[in-house]
Amino acid sequence: MSMQLLVSALVSVAMVAPASPATKSAAEGSSSATAPAAADDAKLKRAEELFLNGRQLFKEGSYEAAILAFQESYELSRLPEILYNIGNSYEKLGDFANARKYLDQYRAFAPEKERELLGRRIQNLDQRLREQEDKARAEREKQEQEAKQPEPGPVVPPPVTEPEPAPKPKKDRVFGPVAGALTGVAAVGLGLGIGFGVSAQGQRNKALEHCNESGGRTFCDVDAQPFLDAQKSRALGADISFALAGAAAIAVIAIVAVKASRKKKEQTARLTPWGGPRGAGLALGFRF
Repeated sequence: MSMQLLVSALVSVAMVAPASPATKSAAEGSSSATAPAAADDAKLKRAEELFLNGRQLFKEGSYEAAILAFQESYELSRLPEILYNIGNSYEKLGDFANARKYLDQYRAFAPEKERELLGRRIQNLDQRLREQEDKARAEREKQEQEAKQPEPGPVVPPPVTEPEPAPKPKKDRVFGPVAGALTGVAAVGLGLGIGFGVSAQGQRNKALEHCNESGGRTFCDVDAQPFLDAQKSRALGADISFALAGAAAIAVIAIVAVKASRKKKEQTARLTPWGGPRGAGLALGFRF
């Protein structure tokens, strides 16, 4: 429900209708009848103030404080629309159990056109709550297993051995360490690109849960915006990862091609002694 409509509802409930001449004379004759009306007026005015304060706190990201303001406003006004705002605040905090509780309470008072969307949101909260519980259970089991492991014994120093002779330098290979590192970068970039792409599609599917089609057009509520923003950021991450992988692959191909070309052109000089009946000397030869 729109925030502006809810404020209007609070204001309209707080308004007092103009009195007729008959009721005016009766009111002047009995001060006890106007006292409860004035008290209700003050309660509804305070409820409106608390609701506006809660809305501002929600915009600032102070969700816990917003919940306190919304709950007090609901206690004073008993407007069921405030339950929707309380549920949204709990969902922002990651408290899916309370978020589901208040949204389910609001669904009992919601218009018929909103109930289907509320039902899908509650199902989504149930799924997230199960995932949250499974994660917490796995963490507890991991901690229990670590606590059961025996403490390590004393560390025995390794025996002293003679240092091994330094290995002979290896010949320059066409596919050297730089090319190997770039190949790893290309593989990681490809993997990240695929991962970001899958995540972006998942965020898009979550956003569609908050959208409806009408007259050939798709309308999404405000709850779909975080998922759409997440989809854009993950899609951008996928594009960057694929670009990085492509650049690394091109660099590997260029390095291998250059080294292979140099290796073909490389030549080695060699001095070979020779001797015979007519004399002796050194022969200078080249190996290509």
